[in-house]
Amino acid sequence: MAFFQQPSPIQPRWPIAIRPETIATAEPETVITVRNNPEPWHLLDYTITTQNGTTLFTVHGHPWGLAQRRVFRDASGFALFELRSRWYDSSILELKLPGSVANSATILSAKCRVAVQSPRVVMRFRNTCRPLESRPTQRYRHQNFLSRSSTQSSSYQEETVMEILALDVDNLVHVAMVDNQTLAVFNRVTNPEILAQGQKPPFRFRPMWTIRVARSVDLALIAVAVVIIGQQVAGEVLVDQ
Repeated sequence: MAFFQQPSPIQPRWPIAIRPETIATAEPETVITVRNNPEPWHLLDYTITTQNGTTLFTVHGHPWGLAQRRVFRDASGFALFELRSRWYDSSILELKLPGSVANSATILSAKCRVAVQSPRVVMRFRNTCRPLESRPTQRYRHQNFLSRSSTQSSSYQEETVMEILALDVDNLVHVAMVDNQTLAVFNRVTNPEILAQGQKPPFRFRPMWTIRVARSVDLALIAVAVVIIGQQVAGEVLVDQ
């Protein structure tokens, strides 16, 4: 693991979410675990749990096809989103409602980068929680951005940009930032005793992260971010010796 001093996630001025129902409420932060499942031969399935092991979301991948479709479900099995790569560029991903057709509204778009000193991922989305104009730091209005009309204010229509940056050369620690403020810290697990799953290699060790998420940040949004990061490290066997 990286031994430098890691930043702490900071609560934003107002909630940041693509799904208001799953906003973190613990003070000062919520810790979740994201584990790449060992059972399938492919690397697209994930389980997202709380610190005490309660399942928050599951991700079921469909490896056939250029889109590498992944379906996010809540603990009850209800489908929330579909994450797809563009067929002509796997570094561009889009999050849509489950079963959406190609020209339907995009909830979130992401661009993965590998250039030195560039963010690993840049995600663009419309925040479904926005401050009331009269009291921007005290009260909030939840609204599905898919139903917004073109007559609403331009500030309401503006995109939120979240950058995922690596803090070390081994890409073991990432941070999620909005407006230069750290909202979540991703730590990749390297302890083989924790990582060990399944019966035998290559399924025994799969990527796993612990994520510290600031209060008022959507856990579903962070889950999407770490699954996108997982796409870039899929297949790596990275354990402490």
